[in-house]
Amino acid sequence: MPMSLRHALLALLEAGAMTGYELAKQFDQSVAYVWHAQHSQIYTELRRLESGGLVVARTLARGDKALATKRAYTLTESGLAELRRWVREVEEPPAMRDSAYVKATYLEYGSFQEARTQLRAHRAHYEALRDRYELHVDQLARRETALLRRRLAGSPAESHDAIVAYKVHAYRGLVARARTEIEWAERGLELIDRLEDGGTLPK
Repeated sequence: MPMSLRHALLALLEAGAMTGYELAKQFDQSVAYVWHAQHSQIYTELRRLESGGLVVARTLARGDKALATKRAYTLTESGLAELRRWVREVEEPPAMRDSAYVKATYLEYGSFQEARTQLRAHRAHYEALRDRYELHVDQLARRETALLRRRLAGSPAESHDAIVAYKVHAYRGLVARARTEIEWAERGLELIDRLEDGGTLPK
């Protein structure tokens, strides 16, 4: 089974019990870098995980109001087993689906300026992502994120370096991807300049 929202949620809950609100907040601050999901999808998947016995929920009082309650979710042994099974499984990378590259293939249907607009927007998008990823890498390396601290607090000391190192490695990969996309856009802009000037095209 390919990487899914359920596995991301199981991994988050391995750090400790969380309400749906807390889980959504932690998702936005960590997993959302690599797996986008709406909060409504998170709550729907939580119900499925509970129905499947992968998490269990307990009802807690919400603040000082006697009738107000909230549900805190905890990973079960079955949920932990599923998380470990998923990590062990070697998956085939997903098929390529990138609208920017499809559009770039047919930029001749527009003007040179329209092509520049497309590539400049692509570059700006990945420049912002690069900066965001680099900041997150720095926070992870310094063990400053709330979720990482929570995870480390509940894990044996001898596993701490690996926990941090794997996360830093993953996000450095995202930095490298963003830089590649920036370089691709810049090469495209150079190509447009040559085309517009009637110069020699690269081989």
